[in-house]
Amino acid sequence: MSQESAKAKESPTLSTQGYRGTRDFHPELQRLRSWMYENIKKVLESYGYEEYAGPLLEPLELYASKSSEEIVSEQLYSFEDRGGRKVGIRPEMTPTLARMVAARSKELLRPIRWYSIPTCMRYERPQRGRLREFDQLNVDVFGGTPVDEDVEVLLTCHDLLVRLGARPGDFEIRINHRGLVDDLLFGVLKINPTQKNPVLRLLDKKDKLPPETFRAEAKKLWLSASDIETLESFMTRPLSEVRSLLGNQTAHLDALQERLTCLEALIPPQCIRFDASIMRGFDYYTGLVFEIYDTHPENRRALFGGGRYDNLVGAFGVDPLPGIGYGVSDVSLLNFLEVHGLTPALKRKTDVAVIRFSENDRGTALHLSQILRNAGINVETTLSAGKFGKQIQWAERTGAQAVLFRGEDELKNNTFACKWLATGQQEIIPLENVGALVEKLKK
Repeated sequence: MSQESAKAKESPTLSTQGYRGTRDFHPELQRLRSWMYENIKKVLESYGYEEYAGPLLEPLELYASKSSEEIVSEQLYSFEDRGGRKVGIRPEMTPTLARMVAARSKELLRPIRWYSIPTCMRYERPQRGRLREFDQLNVDVFGGTPVDEDVEVLLTCHDLLVRLGARPGDFEIRINHRGLVDDLLFGVLKINPTQKNPVLRLLDKKDKLPPETFRAEAKKLWLSASDIETLESFMTRPLSEVRSLLGNQTAHLDALQERLTCLEALIPPQCIRFDASIMRGFDYYTGLVFEIYDTHPENRRALFGGGRYDNLVGAFGVDPLPGIGYGVSDVSLLNFLEVHGLTPALKRKTDVAVIRFSENDRGTALHLSQILRNAGINVETTLSAGKFGKQIQWAERTGAQAVLFRGEDELKNNTFACKWLATGQQEIIPLENVGALVEKLKK
């Protein structure tokens, strides 16, 4: 066996495929994500939200306490580190947010408006709109009046999608109130408190179940046929008809109506509606709950999800600090942009390309490039000399507006040549007039 064959046998070819459920972000996809994040940040910062970040790893008990049972038992990447500590890789940002706010709750300016876009990981089956690794926008506000917080948070959801190009009718904000559900379960159906969470989990997945399956599962939770009929009626009626189901228990219904009335005066009415089927799976939601749905027939699914929580921070031994928040993954947002034809054609950010023809013009090309970069112009250089035609072809692929070069004549006369790629027009510019070119490029 030859030496080359032995080496090949010892070193098998590595796969170019990444870990299942993750993505490679080549520059063209990263440009799109950067554009999306820049627009999201502009909207949130226009409301006064500040960006924060936290660690990728947290003690396992934090997630066990603050995340849903499904995440902790089925989706969390966890391990024991070399010091014997049990830790988890971030599946969501809310537990870290609660810990960080609790740590400085006395000194933070109210209202606390924070957002983050961390990378998270969950071990689940990859499918459309859901991967194992994803970035998740998290938006939360604490320390205000509940109705004001609720309305503002829902407005940011609307404005984010509009900023990304969405039109009325492309999405729908569906809202519910956990208090309404409690009024129905305890005030009307008179269920045992131990039944609450199992019933909520069943209601949360009702839309994914055939009616007969839903009824069969409800019977397993000790609900009577009459109870099940009342639940099904509640889940499908408009808000105006829910009042008759609840009798004299109207406080939560009136609170929800107040939010709807306020929002309908600020955003197109077709963008928002009551939906009693919105439950949200996390146990810590206590008030308003909502999801933003994509209405496109090829992508009918929830994009955003969130709600009000009153007990999130108190578990850290500080005074309770009610708040509201939501999350949306970059996977869902990118799918939304794609099906609605809202994905922009984004070019590289190169303004000009500086080319050269021999080993003798390296210094002059670098000097010209440095002048332009110092003036705020993005410059790409070929990093090698070559024939004029091939370098022009390369420059066109960079997306540059113009190609600059200094041949023998330009060096003698202290000038440089500028060839505009869109028109093919070429002009000779004195080196001291480079500022005029800068102004033209910036326009």
